[in-house]
Amino acid sequence: MATVSAFNIMEPPADLKLPLVFDSPHSGTQFPDDFVSPVPQQKLMTAWDAFVEDLWSPAVNNGATLLHANFPRTYIDPNRAPDDIDPADIDGTLPFECKPTVYCERGMALIRKYALPGILMYEKPLTARQVMMRKDHYHTPYHNALSDLLADFRAQYGNVWHIDCHSMKSRGNAMNIDNGKPRPDFVLGDLDGTSAHPEFTDLVENTLRDLGYSVSRNDPYKGGYITQHYGKPNINQHSIQIEINRAVYMNEAEFKPNDNYDNFKKDLTHLSDQIITFIKQQM
Repeated sequence: MATVSAFNIMEPPADLKLPLVFDSPHSGTQFPDDFVSPVPQQKLMTAWDAFVEDLWSPAVNNGATLLHANFPRTYIDPNRAPDDIDPADIDGTLPFECKPTVYCERGMALIRKYALPGILMYEKPLTARQVMMRKDHYHTPYHNALSDLLADFRAQYGNVWHIDCHSMKSRGNAMNIDNGKPRPDFVLGDLDGTSAHPEFTDLVENTLRDLGYSVSRNDPYKGGYITQHYGKPNINQHSIQIEINRAVYMNEAEFKPNDNYDNFKKDLTHLSDQIITFIKQQM
């Protein structure tokens, strides 16, 4: 049985509602009761997209809908495909074909193998039953909620715009493709222009640059499973991933907001306001 609600949905006043959905799959902090790991909390928190749902929450007051996971990605990762599992890492046989990706090779697939480079998440492999419980009670409900939101808005308005919200360490580590490299303030991922109309991504990038931030597009992150799965501009469903450098708004070592937090939150509100203006012009 689930011991933690899989997600929360923050909705705007009905008369302000627009076809704009933000989702934050990695900002959850509530571990279900069955989670057991030898990894200290301080190290587990390095995978947390700290405060991301709060940073974007002002957009809800102006018409956006925000979905965020309550469970951590170190429990099961909503930004991974449901079959992205190495069967060698599971005790038992799963009732579906596993299709491990490069994330498995780096130890950060659907079920995380490493908390940090060389630090195993579990003393022994999870059982197939444990994996299925996590999928059925957390991963699947989260995606059902996101899929329903996007489908409902698209049916009502003909278009829907979606931003998958993340944060990133200021430097990559050995589990990342940019190990040791400093990162810009923002990385925008639109799968090399295939998950959203370029005009949407351009708006986000130009607004951030005008605010004085450094921005990279599709490097080192092009977009994960969520962007890949839901970004379908051919049916007027536009999805981009936004990664925020944590050093911009928080103390990475202490997992606390820094002195720039409130100003940064205002800048994100300005960005969401620009997106909302853009969407109104398309309606």
